[in-house]
Amino acid sequence: MKKSYKTAAIIGFISKGIIYVVIGVLSLLASLQLGGKNSGTSQALTFLKKQPFGQIMLLSIGVGLLCYSFWMFLQSIKDPENMGSDRKAKSRRFGLFTTGLVYTVVAIMAFYHLFTSSYQGGSQTNYMSFLDPTLISYIFIGIGIVLFIQAIILIVGAFKGGLLDQFNLEGHKNHRIIKTMGRFGFYARAFVVLIISYFFLRAGIYSGSNDIKGMQDAFAFMDQSTLGRILMALTAIGFISYGSFYIFLTRFRTFKKN
Repeated sequence: MKKSYKTAAIIGFISKGIIYVVIGVLSLLASLQLGGKNSGTSQALTFLKKQPFGQIMLLSIGVGLLCYSFWMFLQSIKDPENMGSDRKAKSRRFGLFTTGLVYTVVAIMAFYHLFTSSYQGGSQTNYMSFLDPTLISYIFIGIGIVLFIQAIILIVGAFKGGLLDQFNLEGHKNHRIIKTMGRFGFYARAFVVLIISYFFLRAGIYSGSNDIKGMQDAFAFMDQSTLGRILMALTAIGFISYGSFYIFLTRFRTFKKN
């Protein structure tokens, strides 16, 4: 495999890991009432921008996430690690392609934060106000179903181990610890995706609302009771583990043809 491909993947892993670690830390502080706040991707980018050398950090994160998207697209199209072309492999490669699209959008968000003085993020943004309310309901129900399926796939994949086997971690003395960290992180991510799925399904079925819900809303939803704050803290720790897992991949990930 070309060295440039590996370099792009490693830079991407670091950038993705940083985003999830920041989201996790801010949400953990909020759950412990230590000054943090419920955090999503936009809030994490805002936090990074406010730090010393924040604009350089945002530029690096944006470029890094584009590298991660490039690696996802490369795996889905050119298949450098020889995943194959059977039905299971095609499904996985399609998933990688859609992941690349998602992180391309996140990279654009990073550049948007970089070149604007402020970002008015939040859950009450009417992105689809020009559409018919009935159509919006159907769209939201569809998104909710897709997110629910994604969460189940994450849970099953982490439980059975297949989701983590794709990272080629075997052979390192610490691979069990790293995989455990990754499994916990994938469970936490799946839990948040389930909550966001619930938001979309509820909006589509009951209200036809066009308010977009995201990670910040999911953490805020958990922050409504003592039990919810405990779950929020565990989920935040899971996000920290998930981000750390991707950062550790820069050292332990092997790139090879299967």
